[in-house]
Amino acid sequence: AFMAEWSVEGKRGFYTSLQQMSVAGGTLLGSGLAAILTSLLGSEAVDSWGWRLPFLLGGLFLPIGLWLRRAVDETPPYREVAEEYGDATAAPESSDFRLALIAFGFTVHWTVCYYTFLTYMPTFTRVQLKLSPAESLWSNTIGLLAVVIFVPIMGVLSDRIGRKPLLLASCAAFFVLPLPAFWLMLQGHGFAFVASMQIVFGISIAFFSGAGPAAIAEIFSTRGRSTWMSSSYALAVAIFGGFAPLIAQWLIQTTGSPLAPVAYVMAAAGVSFVVISRIRETAHLPLR
Repeated sequence: AFMAEWSVEGKRGFYTSLQQMSVAGGTLLGSGLAAILTSLLGSEAVDSWGWRLPFLLGGLFLPIGLWLRRAVDETPPYREVAEEYGDATAAPESSDFRLALIAFGFTVHWTVCYYTFLTYMPTFTRVQLKLSPAESLWSNTIGLLAVVIFVPIMGVLSDRIGRKPLLLASCAAFFVLPLPAFWLMLQGHGFAFVASMQIVFGISIAFFSGAGPAAIAEIFSTRGRSTWMSSSYALAVAIFGGFAPLIAQWLIQTTGSPLAPVAYVMAAAGVSFVVISRIRETAHLPLR
């Protein structure tokens, strides 16, 4: 919401995509550092004491975050609404709850794909594909790098052709690709093939993460944007994303098939495809 309201008209997709690029970038740093430590120290040393090192390094960024929080002012749209109504956080509009449900369904595919393919995959590739711990982390790091590179590109593209084509393309990709991709990975093609699949998944996620931040912010008016967007997004992430690794493991154990997590990914893609297909295109409209 904050990035969208500070964005220049016509470049909202690009500016808001930087938030998702930074999220993936942080995960990339974590995954890359874990891969480096595992390669240099070995998995036993990392499990024993090496896991503390990334947390110590992460603490160095705390002063930067505190400075940014104190230095940045309220957004122009927020100030305009506050001046007009006297209180920018006044009672929500009657349609906000319905829009929050739309944003919830919008987010399901987004979070399931992110947590399945960029968080759970190191476990899947290590346990099911028998890659080494270092190979599992490096393949995941390569996928994250693809996300970081392509997210701002997709943000720019969404400003030109609209949000919906990219969002729907991502949903369609994750409805079609995971089953054959997982089947091929399970045939034992090794690290190089797994890494190439992670690149494909990363780019497909970037389609959504590039257009998604602007699109979900544009659903709401300024008076309710931050509250309703954050609550619906966070709830969907907590339920469908946070539990994605657990659900994937449960599906494998219940069915006995390592292909079972694909069903969860396809279901999430189907839900969000239906939701997104029914919302209007907002890329070239001013924020409400």
